[in-house]
Amino acid sequence: MKYIRFSIVPLLYLPLLIIANLLGGWYPLLNFLFILVCYLVFDRITDSMQNDEPTRFPFILNGFMYLHILLSFVAVASVCVTASDYHGLVLSKIMELTGISLSELANPSLLSSIVAAVGTGFVISINMVVGHELTHRTLSKLDMFMGHVSLAIVGDSQFAISHVHCHHKNIGTEEDAATARRGENLYRFILRSALGQHREAWQFEKVRLERSSRSAFSFGNKLLPWYFVTLAIAACTFVLAGWMGVMLYLIIMLVSKANYESTNYIQHYGLVRIPQTKVRPEHSWDCIASYSSSALLNLTRHSDHHANPNKEYWLLGSTNENMMIEHGYVVQMMKALVPGYWFRMMEDKLIYWEENYATDAERKVMATQRQNWRKQDV
Repeated sequence: MKYIRFSIVPLLYLPLLIIANLLGGWYPLLNFLFILVCYLVFDRITDSMQNDEPTRFPFILNGFMYLHILLSFVAVASVCVTASDYHGLVLSKIMELTGISLSELANPSLLSSIVAAVGTGFVISINMVVGHELTHRTLSKLDMFMGHVSLAIVGDSQFAISHVHCHHKNIGTEEDAATARRGENLYRFILRSALGQHREAWQFEKVRLERSSRSAFSFGNKLLPWYFVTLAIAACTFVLAGWMGVMLYLIIMLVSKANYESTNYIQHYGLVRIPQTKVRPEHSWDCIASYSSSALLNLTRHSDHHANPNKEYWLLGSTNENMMIEHGYVVQMMKALVPGYWFRMMEDKLIYWEENYATDAERKVMATQRQNWRKQDV
């Protein structure tokens, strides 16, 4: 059980997603609702799992990530197939291989394809989690390569640079695009963070290449090859389903990005740190829900990740019970969709943090932010 709990997405969600996408009709929507209900229910009834973490067979835990990457390719293809002339052929091949009659159930339409794209973007936003894990393994060329592939599928290759080299260095400061400011609503944050991370990644590469007198647009730029991979995937969607396929792929990428940025929003909302000072576990919010932890490869144990960025996901633990947010990430993301409610809920936590964990310099910053937030009358 301690191994299989990390397989929820590659062994359950992704296979169901692919089948639902190919069937069309109500199936993509029903599958999306099923996944949401799983998070909402199981995050409420499961406790935090802190002990007896798997360690003996890491290849199994790595295998789940590699399988996820493979199936996320298939998931994108399944969305495009529903809007293409190949849909009947694909179903007939599946029936030929499995002996299961699907043609009577299938009912693809433009609306079901769009819903399938939204659901696929929601599920494979976990590509960012997989890419996040693998691109921290800088000593393994295979893991780094697969991490970049995972990110390229959802069109966010820059994350490997902005997260590893910028976010970990600048967490909690005004310089960090991925830290949500006190009183900043989710919608504003998603746009600012997404654009800011791209800017950070390009600036990092520009400075790095200038040291060897090379242009940011040279072949040495680590961003460019993976942008081309994303463009190659987009070209494949065009081959499958024309411009409709490209549009569906764009929806997948946008939903995936928005969904992952929502987790960024939750992880550091309102917390501050003085530049150049030590990153402490208290600069991240953790989540106590074990179901989210399992599905998101312990991304919820975020403070330990920032304290030990090279630690494998299955070894991460929660470091401070007072830095917890209740329930799971999906529940919190739904709360964040209503800014006024979110601000009121988090204000008590931020006041507690300011009184118990902030340094004197951090309290001054927080006092200014609190005054600015209250002036907005949100």
